[in-house]
Amino acid sequence: MKKFFQIASWIIVTVSTIVALGFVNKSQQQATFTNPIITIDYETENRFVDESDVLTQVFTKKDTGILLLNRFDVNRLEEKLSNNFSIKDAQVYKTIDGKLMITIKQRRPIVRIFSNNESYYIDEGGVLMPLSTKYTSRTLVVSGNLNEPFGKRYRFNYEQLNDTLVDKTILDDIYKIANYIDKSEFWRAQIEQIHVNKEYDFELIPKVGNHKIVFGGIENFEGKFNKLMIFYQKGLSKTGWNEYSTINLKYKNQVVCTKRYN
Repeated sequence: MKKFFQIASWIIVTVSTIVALGFVNKSQQQATFTNPIITIDYETENRFVDESDVLTQVFTKKDTGILLLNRFDVNRLEEKLSNNFSIKDAQVYKTIDGKLMITIKQRRPIVRIFSNNESYYIDEGGVLMPLSTKYTSRTLVVSGNLNEPFGKRYRFNYEQLNDTLVDKTILDDIYKIANYIDKSEFWRAQIEQIHVNKEYDFELIPKVGNHKIVFGGIENFEGKFNKLMIFYQKGLSKTGWNEYSTINLKYKNQVVCTKRYN
């Protein structure tokens, strides 16, 4: 008798589970949504993407504003969102209780390029990024003797260039310097602009101190920043930040300065 009750209990549990799953499946098939739950990464101050940008990709002009969840193609939406230059990553999924969840991570520019009549960003991954009509990011600025069209490089990030036939350009050197500056709280606060002169040397323009920093080329760039830091700490801290008009870092183991004469 005991065994009979055990078998009967097992059958009841199994049937109940099947019925419950069938109900859930039917409910999911009939589930609709009018608005997805959208989460946008605003860890930085950048506001390139908002909910309206996402919603225009969810609903077409033909939609009534109510969609069946089980017929919604999440992979297609992820692909559409990823085609937005301002979006680094898009995750779209459905929940068991009938919700459409969308999580957006924005790209973060670290430098803005002014090249001939063009202007664009380079993000933290080394990918070129067009300007936005919605938001202007406050970044390091690079200008001067540049002729680097956006269309030539925008599909490649810095790492991918090692595996492609795309020629490396001065943009790669700019990215290395900008990335180094971005990772340092001090240099990020101190260096506001880089000018490329006629010799293709980099000249750094600081926020504090009325001087120009002749940086030279990309070779030993970390050592040059270290040398400049030591000079700031042991030199300008004693003479004053406006004592020199030019600080030249091009020479090995030297900092050559031009004194300012009023």
